[in-house]
Amino acid sequence: MKILIIIDSLGSGGAERSTEVMADYLFENNVNFEILCLDHREIGVQQKMQNKGYNIKFLKNGSFLSQTSQIAKIITSGNFDLVHSILFRSNIRTRFAKLKTKFVHLESLVNTTYSKERFSDAKVNQTILKFYKKLDTYSSKWGVDHFHSITNAVKGHYVEKVGYDSEKITIIPRGRKPILDDYEDRPVRPNSEVVQIINVGRHEFQKGQIFLLKAAKKLKDHGLSFIIRIYGRDGSVTPELKNYIKENSLEEVVLLMGYHNNIAELLLNSDIFVFPSLYEGLGGALIEAQSAGLPIACNDIPVFQEVVRKNKNANLFDSRDTETIVDAIGELIENAELRKSYGIKSLLHYNEKFQEEANNKKMLDLYKRLV
Repeated sequence: MKILIIIDSLGSGGAERSTEVMADYLFENNVNFEILCLDHREIGVQQKMQNKGYNIKFLKNGSFLSQTSQIAKIITSGNFDLVHSILFRSNIRTRFAKLKTKFVHLESLVNTTYSKERFSDAKVNQTILKFYKKLDTYSSKWGVDHFHSITNAVKGHYVEKVGYDSEKITIIPRGRKPILDDYEDRPVRPNSEVVQIINVGRHEFQKGQIFLLKAAKKLKDHGLSFIIRIYGRDGSVTPELKNYIKENSLEEVVLLMGYHNNIAELLLNSDIFVFPSLYEGLGGALIEAQSAGLPIACNDIPVFQEVVRKNKNANLFDSRDTETIVDAIGELIENAELRKSYGIKSLLHYNEKFQEEANNKKMLDLYKRLV
């Protein structure tokens, strides 16, 4: 079996990191695969994967039709048994490549692309998004043989919004590499220390970090002792975040740390993981946080209800209601025993649902079934 994985880039997002995890599994199981990227990325997993010796190619810059033709030629000359595309730009180009050559196309659905929150993003061109939705609806009927969805919520989104055939969608959560084998392996942190809160996500409207900053101001005003560190590359809302921190004198309690590639270590040296994202396909950072035995505070959206366990290992809040964020985080800041209880259950939940090995095996089984 020979697989071609097509993805927009090997950057720093969850889909990219999941692709690295799957590539490692395919390599370990002697499955022949190549990776084709639309773009180069200096920040992310690209260099790491190249250092592993994986066969990674890049499309030449060009128009949509030019890149579609390039994909078709690569598929034809490579004699691939299955083509697996990931992320919207790669998905659409791969669909149209089917007009030029025959192949089995598996497409991953990793986000709620046409959600209400996405349409409310002022930085998203609404006219173009509506056009993409029509293009998606049209091309999905003949350009895809099967879909892989990472959650029930994502599957339901595409069935409802775009009219995908539910019988052609297989749900397999993305796995993550384990960080802890046992909760007791976590570094011991004295209860007297300032509570360390971590958020991981690029600075975009989707990630909802401005709402976390508004809650941080109130938590500070309440006299709670904490530091919030936000890890992720700069993006369209970075100036807004920096301005809010400065205007509200939050420099001592909120730190924008930029992109780091040692997230596992950073999670192990934190006390609470906070995730205010407005929409996600899965929220891979939530999985990593659970594998590090962290208590969670996150937005109460359907996708996250599949990824964490409300009032078991996570306090849920409404990202657009600052008081609910304050309550969710404040309870964890003030209660070390609750943090420990949630942390233990986080690791248990990760082991039950998001083990890398189990979910990668399901993906490989899907590959084999489609071939």
